[in-house]
Formats: sequence, structure tokens, C-alpha cells
Amino acid sequence: MLSYLVRRLLAFIPTVLLITFFTFAVGFYGPGDPIRVLMREQWNDEETYQLLRHKYGFDRPFLVQYGDYIWKSAQGDFGRSVLRKLSVRDLMLPALGVTAQIGLAALAILAIGGIALGILAAYCQNSWLDYTIVGVSIFLQSIPPFVLAPILMIVLVLRLRWINTPSGWDGLISPKVLLPIFLLSILGMAGIIRQTREAVIGVRNSDYIRTARAKGLRERTVMVRHVLRNALSPVLTTLGLLTGWLLTGSIFIETIFSIPGFGSLFYGALKTRDYPVLLGTTLVGSCIILLVNLIVDMSYALLDPRVRVER
Repeated sequence: MLSYLVRRLLAFIPTVLLITFFTFAVGFYGPGDPIRVLMREQWNDEETYQLLRHKYGFDRPFLVQYGDYIWKSAQGDFGRSVLRKLSVRDLMLPALGVTAQIGLAALAILAIGGIALGILAAYCQNSWLDYTIVGVSIFLQSIPPFVLAPILMIVLVLRLRWINTPSGWDGLISPKVLLPIFLLSILGMAGIIRQTREAVIGVRNSDYIRTARAKGLRERTVMVRHVLRNALSPVLTTLGLLTGWLLTGSIFIETIFSIPGFGSLFYGALKTRDYPVLLGTTLVGSCIILLVNLIVDMSYALLDPRVRVER
């Protein structure tokens, strides 16, 4: 198990390097120039343009810039924002804090609600309750967030007036974040419900579950010790992917609700071609997703001893 963990950690290095190399190449050779954006009205002043390119190191060869960036990033220096004149690290840390609070709150709701509803649908298989839960989850899963978010805002804010305008960030306990958290939760919950239902149904029909019941074990014991322990392994994969998505920020949700999170920071850097911020958010976001996937992968061994033996 330890050797497998070491191999996975070592595999992070080429993966992260490949992601950053591709992003760096797109920024270097792609259209647009952050220096021109920075100069604004003086964009045609060639002398000032060349001075700024030299100041920010954009006049160096591609591989020299890339190698210097990787070396400094390994030491925690992600450069400075071209437009905001601030350290990229100082921009990312508050944004990560905001996204982490919203993401973890949404993750807790969708995990508890999704698993509970999936188990309920599985134990009420082929009943009206099962059909209702599955039907609603399919409906929610088929609606893109850029359609669902405006609908909820119109209904809950403008029509029913249950909440005030959900815009900005005043902390996790503010009513402004209720709608973003609710939206993130139901978007992720639909997939968890269906996957949990299918996994529980598959495990309940197994021979060892029938054997456990034949031994006289209580249904609660069978459910907790045998059904859930084996059925939740595949669900963890989906939760891991959702965790990476939530912790790195849903770009659309944070943008439409004006939340100063990690996703909106990335989107703002992409719009303004602020390449230091774009590279920093890409690097940190990819590392978060890889680490979350590793944690999920390692948790398989705790739920299923067969995985531990294979590795």
C-alpha cells in the first residue's frame, strides 16, 4: 500500500508539469497580450511596450520563462498579477478560502442528501417513491447550471421574495450564499442519488447479503456492515470528482452570484489575459484535484479489503 502511495505521488510530477506546460504554451503563443491590456490608451507606444515586456520577463524565450516559473512555483512564488500589481499567492489564498467554505458546505449537503435518497430509492425499488426520486434526479441532472440558476433567481428572489438578491460575499452565515450553496448541492446530488441507488440494489442482490440475513442478522446490521460498506466504494469516486470541482470553484456559479472565489478569479484572469494569475490558479487547481483523487483512491482500502490486497 505504501509503495502504491509513493508511485501515485511520483506520478503527480509529470501530470502537473504537463498541465502547466500546456497552459504556459497557450498563454505564450496564443492571441492577446496582457501588456497591451495594461497599457490601454498607450497600446501603440512601442518603447513603453518593450520596457514593460522586459520588466515582466515576457521578452525571454519560452523554455526560459517556463523553467523559471516552475522553479519559483515550487518555492511558493507564483509571480505578480500584471493588472492588479499584487502577488498571485495573495490573490489566490482569500479566493480559495471563500470557495472552500461554499464548496464544503455544498458537499456536505449533497453527500448526506444524495446517499440518503439513493438508499431510500433502492429499498423502495419499483415503487412510486423510487420513480419520483429517480425522475427528479434525472430532471435536475439534465438542466445545465446556466439555465437553472436564472430560473431559481427569478422564482425565489423576484417572485416569492424568500431571499434578498444573492450577490457578493459576506461570509458563510450570510443569507446571500444560501442560493449558491443550494444550487451547487442539487447539481451534484442528482448523480449521487442515481449511483447510490444502483450500487445498493446491486449489493442487496448479492449472495453474501442473503447469507447474512439467513444467519439471523438484523436488517440494520446488514445494511451498515455489509451493504453500505460495499456499495459506497463507487460512490466515493463521484464524490471525489465533485469535491475537486467544488474546491476549485464552479466558474459559472461564482460569476453569476458575484462571489470572489477561486473560479471567478480564474475566469477574470482568462478574460483579461492576466497570465500569472491564470497559470497560478491552473497549477493550484490541478494539484487540489489530483490530491483529492488520491485521498479517494486510498479510502477504497478502508472500505474494501480486497483493494488493499490487490495493491
